[in-house]
Amino acid sequence: MPNSESSTSPETGSELTLAAIKDGWNQLLDQLESRNRALWLIFFDARLAAFDGSVLNLDFRDADKFSTSHDFSFVRDQAKLAILEEIALSLYKVPIKIEVLEFNK
Repeated sequence: MPNSESSTSPETGSELTLAAIKDGWNQLLDQLESRNRALWLIFFDARLAAFDGSVLNLDFRDADKFSTSHDFSFVRDQAKLAILEEIALSLYKVPIKIEVLEFNK
């Protein structure tokens, strides 16, 4: 019997694309929120900027978003990114390194 969810499930392995990651991103954020709401608040507004097959770039540079600088890069350290990477691995079944594009100083 065909699996009706297969068309919406994230792709795995070398077929993983930015579009597939975007399709599953809310699921990743839901898992992050259930694990740690403070971390969810840190990452929920990230833009998924690029994916090269192994590295996902999250973009927090949105000059038009606020009238003043809201640079919170100091809270997005590698330990917090590692939690996102762990959840991404469980969802997409392939290791993804997550890097953050921040405001230019």
